[in-house]
Amino acid sequence: MVVDPNFEIDSAAYNALLNRLNEVHSIDKQGDMSDFQIFSDDQWLTDAAVIDFLNYTKGEWAVELVFVCSENFQKFIVRRITSYTCPKKAALASSLMRRIAAKDQRGTIFVNTDGLLISNN
Repeated sequence: MVVDPNFEIDSAAYNALLNRLNEVHSIDKQGDMSDFQIFSDDQWLTDAAVIDFLNYTKGEWAVELVFVCSENFQKFIVRRITSYTCPKKAALASSLMRRIAAKDQRGTIFVNTDGLLISNN
């Protein structure tokens, strides 16, 4: 490890860092089963809207399906299904997969996705 001899840290910042490290044992705690409730409570998926999403990364088109709760658009799940090198094949496959995955294949369940920001993270 190489230490820069010109490095200086403010004493107030150093004390704040030490105090925060001392508080870690009281902040960190073991979780319980209620923390996993979001994964087992999947009843909302029965009435979820399904949105097909094409994402171009690393030279291929990833087909992703976004399952959005019809009552609360901030509750959603993104699942990557497959990828294609041709954008036309990806668009066709995504529309077919969306219709297969949707409860309502006609697409009458609508969710306003203006507030839904889907990122690549």
